[in-house]
Amino acid sequence: MDTLIQRLLVAFHHLRKKLDHDMQAMTSYPVTRTQFILLLLISREGSPKLARLAEEMNVQPSAITVLIDRLEKLNYVKRITDPDDRRSVRVELTPLGREIIHDFRQKRRGILKSYLNRLSEEEIRTLIELLEKIANGDPFDTEGKGQ
Repeated sequence: MDTLIQRLLVAFHHLRKKLDHDMQAMTSYPVTRTQFILLLLISREGSPKLARLAEEMNVQPSAITVLIDRLEKLNYVKRITDPDDRRSVRVELTPLGREIIHDFRQKRRGILKSYLNRLSEEEIRTLIELLEKIANGDPFDTEGKGQ
């Protein structure tokens, strides 16, 4: 089992590296990977508070402030005052930020499609089912053995 786990870890590592490389080759955004993850999170959340972003990214609020400052200078995000709590600041994507996220998602979809073109439809279904099974399973269930 340890050998299989090691093979899986290596495969995940190579896949992530390949996806990162292919995405970087197709895009030319002047942001770091962390900043891009933050943009995706803001897109998903709508207009989250800075504290929420820090919590989601598991970083100090001051680190989020620095990241948001950079993204704001690029005109990808803007700060807004929380209408329910004037002491709180929220952040949302600008039209340019939304355009970049849309472009990124289309390119990512195209890259994944090119990866999946190497598999049969049955292999794709099996892959999805297995990934869903892993994602939805209890990580502490050592007795399940695939049940």
